[in-house]
Amino acid sequence: MPQGIRQQNNSRQLGMTLLEILVVVSISVIVLMALLRFLVAGYPLSKTTLLQQRSTETARIHLKRTVKSLREARSSDTGAYPLVATEPQRIIYYANVDADPATERVRLELSGNTLIRGVTKPTGTPLIYNTENEVATVIIGSVVNGAEKLFSYYTGDYPVDTSELTPTDLTEVKYIALNLLIDADSAIDPPAIRVRSQVQLRNLKTNLGQVVEAP
Repeated sequence: MPQGIRQQNNSRQLGMTLLEILVVVSISVIVLMALLRFLVAGYPLSKTTLLQQRSTETARIHLKRTVKSLREARSSDTGAYPLVATEPQRIIYYANVDADPATERVRLELSGNTLIRGVTKPTGTPLIYNTENEVATVIIGSVVNGAEKLFSYYTGDYPVDTSELTPTDLTEVKYIALNLLIDADSAIDPPAIRVRSQVQLRNLKTNLGQVVEAP
């Protein structure tokens, strides 16, 4: 084959190769742009999902601690009854919640989207519980119960008798159900997660029923 024709064919092959490269690059750019848009669109959902998981796990941990202290509710160091207030969004009781031997006054109350725990230690001679000295901390956030009850109260016959005590009589309350709705961002998915637990007040029970707790 003459050299001129061979050079012409090589030029054609080189030209086709460059065209193919341009096509491949163009397609790759389109695919990468689509993938980038997908990742950018999915980032808020992934972030919210992670926050939801963290908020739910935190709620489970603190709810477990709350159940433990409620189970050990006892008379105050001044001789007061173990329960002070039993309301749908608030409960006040006496229990030893730290390492010292004193019995603290504990307030659990839903305020907006946060569950607050207030602890008051007994002081003075004679001992008193001065609520002005209460130390309050937020233990659970992202709570979206709204008007839905956080605390439900029952007699010692629960779960045989599922009649809820409304209004509650402090001396009749032996069993408490706790119900939290956790949602890190209610504007987007994932939906709220319900965290539940149940506890029988060990020092107040009058039967031999066993404590039943939700997983």
